[in-house]
Amino acid sequence: MKKVGFVCVYGRANAGKSTIINKCLGFKLLPVSAKPQTTRDNVKAIYNDEDSQIIFVDTPGVFKPHGKLGSILLRDAESAKDGVDVIVYVIDASEVPNFELCDKLKNVDIPVIIAYNKVDLVKADLGEERLARYKTLLPNAKVCHLSALNNYGVEELLKMIKEELPESFPYYSEDIVSDRPKEYIISEIIREKCMRLLDAEVPHSIYIDLKTVSEDEEGMTILGNIIVEKPSEKAIVIGKKGKMISDISRFSEKSIASYFGCPVNVELVVKVIPDWRNDDRYLKKFGYDEK
Repeated sequence: MKKVGFVCVYGRANAGKSTIINKCLGFKLLPVSAKPQTTRDNVKAIYNDEDSQIIFVDTPGVFKPHGKLGSILLRDAESAKDGVDVIVYVIDASEVPNFELCDKLKNVDIPVIIAYNKVDLVKADLGEERLARYKTLLPNAKVCHLSALNNYGVEELLKMIKEELPESFPYYSEDIVSDRPKEYIISEIIREKCMRLLDAEVPHSIYIDLKTVSEDEEGMTILGNIIVEKPSEKAIVIGKKGKMISDISRFSEKSIASYFGCPVNVELVVKVIPDWRNDDRYLKKFGYDEK
């Protein structure tokens, strides 16, 4: 028997949720960038050690939704709180406090841990003043101070989570690190490179549509489409003389090869599907169910 359970990692966009999970795991599973809405799905990331199995549920950041896709992501982020054993509420200590999410958490009947992240980016007295206001609204929540990017507080957070979990047999074997298939992880790595390399709003219109992933003794070959909504976005993704799409492919190959431990070749084509984020046909095709 181990300490076993599901942990929803919840918070506003760009608070550092995926970074916290990656640091807990000890390796990079989830996409991370400085831009909000990097995470689009509720993804289970599975942490194992000798005395516990923690199934982290990474959620899309809570933000004001734009269009049908935004509404679906917001719904998924809120529904992820249902049926878990612990909620880790991630707060960016460097930002002006926003108490909207506190109202959604103050009446839940499961343990809440405030992960007060990015404490290195704010003066200590101002950070503690902001935190005190959150603690007033969530008086029963435990608090963990973190700078997840620098690995500060990660072990303490894991300890707090374990204290709240029930004893049980593990749900997953120890060699499973995610509930998502290989193809999903590959597409998310490619999308992360788009998020990191592209400016402004272009990344938010992107969907990675993998066509084939083939493996042989020489390594892995990946063929896929980068879907955008406008011809102008297509031009930006391709870049002058094809430099941008070449960079996206090259950085994707490096990260995918590191993750799977084999040589990788990525070939990408950019296609335009006008306003796909508001088109029910494509939302369904790409796995975003509006129900």
